[in-house]
Amino acid sequence: MFVGSARARSPRVTALCGVAVAGQLAFVVAWAIAGTLEPGYSAADQTVSELAAGGAANPWILWLGLLALALSDGSVALLLRERLGLAGWLPALMFAVAAVGVLAILALPLDCMTNADAACSARIDGGGASWQHRGHNVAAVSVQLILVATPFAVAYALRRWRGLARWASAAGVVGVATVVAVAMSDPGAPGYGIYQRVTFGFVHLWVVAIAVAAFRGRRPRSG
Repeated sequence: MFVGSARARSPRVTALCGVAVAGQLAFVVAWAIAGTLEPGYSAADQTVSELAAGGAANPWILWLGLLALALSDGSVALLLRERLGLAGWLPALMFAVAAVGVLAILALPLDCMTNADAACSARIDGGGASWQHRGHNVAAVSVQLILVATPFAVAYALRRWRGLARWASAAGVVGVATVVAVAMSDPGAPGYGIYQRVTFGFVHLWVVAIAVAAFRGRRPRSG
């Protein structure tokens, strides 16, 4: 996916690839552990963000996972800028903005577990959410939309290499499909947590694909 091979395994590229992949894995491990330790929590029905909401048993675990995720997205931004040159400025910028957005998610926790606490849900539905709660939701949706759009930005950067651009565009279509699935589901309904994690899973795999391509550093071929 990326031009050039001489720098493919330089210490800088190797480190950025390692942080990119490790950060995604750390986020998954964080919500898995925090979910296991959270009394009554259902990963199938509840969102990841609820593990750091007010009243959560171990919010710090998800905080660490979100910090790792922000570092991962930031590393991908640097990888794209370095390996694609000026052509990669747009996807690099998108990942950088996503990294900042993840930090905003970390800094703006939900007021409470809306999908597990009926009183909390009623208060939120009645307009009683704090500005942090509302800000969290805006940041979370924005970050996911930005990340799902990054394959199209990469495809544009690789437009000279039509085969690779088509693969990136196809990845974008899959990502959009996962977002549509989440949008069509009802927060708080059974299975909502699964839909959310499928969307997350797409982004995780996409980031790993970018890191592997950057590490291998093969020169794109047209066609």
